[in-house]
Amino acid sequence: MDRFTSAVRKNIESKNWYGALFLALTMPDICGKLAYPEIEFAGQRYKKWFDANLAEVNKANIMGNEVVFLTATDCWALRCSLLHQGTDNITDQRAQEIISKFEFTTMGMHRIKINSVLTLNVASFCEEICQSVENWFNSVSDDTDIQESISKIISIKTEPFSPIPGVQMG
Repeated sequence: MDRFTSAVRKNIESKNWYGALFLALTMPDICGKLAYPEIEFAGQRYKKWFDANLAEVNKANIMGNEVVFLTATDCWALRCSLLHQGTDNITDQRAQEIISKFEFTTMGMHRIKINSVLTLNVASFCEEICQSVENWFNSVSDDTDIQESISKIISIKTEPFSPIPGVQMG
């Protein structure tokens, strides 16, 4: 999973905000498929993984009240809206709960919710997803089924390799 978290962080470093955000939003998809292969619907896997790994990060206790900034359903809706329509307005999505629109910023503010609009610092949001993926990955390090599935995930060759015996590429 390091190849994806590293790519997100490199995108943040180079201020490629869209690359970081789009990749970060797909990582719960990948992790959800690895963790819950028996669940057929991608949205259910995504939400289950989010609830297990990202829900707590997106809550806060404010003056004795628990405030939920982002739910699994709203994050799924954002992922769908961004990847399929290129928009941060999720009102067109069938799945949505407490948010109708997202605003992303590179300024210091993060998790500012006014009415149903949530403002997120793109670097902070992406880093939270990366940290959650790394924590999850560490927690499943002894799961042979998940580790075998991870070994089949795309790996882009950056050095010479041999796809078949006797043939060298690069």
